[in-house]
Amino acid sequence: MRVLDRPAASVTGRNAQHLGRWTLWLLTPASVTALTLSWLAFAPHWTWQREILCAVLGFMAFCLALSVWSQERFWWAPRALAAVVTLGCVAAVLRVVLFPMAGGAPRAPAVFLASVAFMVWGLPCLCFALWGHTRGKLVRADAVHVTRMDRWTAHLLPALAWGTGIALGIYLLRLIVP
Repeated sequence: MRVLDRPAASVTGRNAQHLGRWTLWLLTPASVTALTLSWLAFAPHWTWQREILCAVLGFMAFCLALSVWSQERFWWAPRALAAVVTLGCVAAVLRVVLFPMAGGAPRAPAVFLASVAFMVWGLPCLCFALWGHTRGKLVRADAVHVTRMDRWTAHLLPALAWGTGIALGIYLLRLIVP
């Protein structure tokens, strides 16, 4: 019993960033509600896509609940959530690139918006999933075994942020000026 009562010193500090408590308390009931409503809506007509969606929603609700309980003890739960967000952004980009749009809609705006979503949400979540910080490994105070790739990633993330801002500005300008 003493093992269960004492805090696990070896797992504290695995993530350099923590999700805000209010964010977790807001997202956990929302994810459970989304899972419940999806389950009830899909109950009469199950397909493998709907089963995968419900499984992912259930996994996300489970990880959020564990993060509410203790982000230090369950350090892997926020990282798993970040990995799911990254995979969702990659899936969105692949969906609009590989499959035609319904009704013959132009593909370029959807590809652009999915790419911006990947750069704004997917890349920081990927960094968090890998290193426990949205800005990469070098931002962490406890970074060890720094490689050339880590330095490259540290320089790439600000460049991608600037590139995303410039691309979004050009897109909005293109919408205004034909």
